[in-house]
Amino acid sequence: MASIIKTSAVSVLTLQSVAASTVLKSSDISVPTQLAATMLIHFGRRAATAAGAGVNFRVEVSSETSGDGFWVPLAILTTDFVACEAEAATGTNASGQAVITVASTTNLTAGDIVFMDNTTITNSEWGRIKSISAGVSITLEDNLTNAQSTGASTIYDRAEMYAVQLDLTAAKRLRLVVDGSLFTQAFAVRARLITGDSIS
Repeated sequence: MASIIKTSAVSVLTLQSVAASTVLKSSDISVPTQLAATMLIHFGRRAATAAGAGVNFRVEVSSETSGDGFWVPLAILTTDFVACEAEAATGTNASGQAVITVASTTNLTAGDIVFMDNTTITNSEWGRIKSISAGVSITLEDNLTNAQSTGASTIYDRAEMYAVQLDLTAAKRLRLVVDGSLFTQAFAVRARLITGDSIS
């Protein structure tokens, strides 16, 4: 039985804050022999007000090994931009636990994807709400990777996650363009890549 050889956990964009009205491009990723890939994109809000227009994520490929005149979009994704809920974390919510105590649970709903915006951006993370104890706490589907506690973390809903399936059989390079030119507030982003390299 044939098996696919894969390369996983390739960082396209490290977790970072992107300034309002900014266009961010990843480094070029050489894919001359890769057959396919899945790009995993995480988007998080860092302010609760409406943001003017969505962020466009463009996964682009090039037919050439160098130069910038050959990039074309293989996939385009656009985020929401309406106002979202922001709730401060309260108490000590240690890594390894799923319950986060919050100042309020107003407008938070089970099933929401949330971004836990930490004052140290690299300690921020995403999760999905499993259940809510009204006015007290939220419980995530998975445990926290980092502590999200009083004074350090704000929970924003309307976070988004994407998995983009890419055919790379005719591509030589790959990149991600994060077009936030019309998004009027800072936001958080992270992108990673899994490639299907060969079949044996």
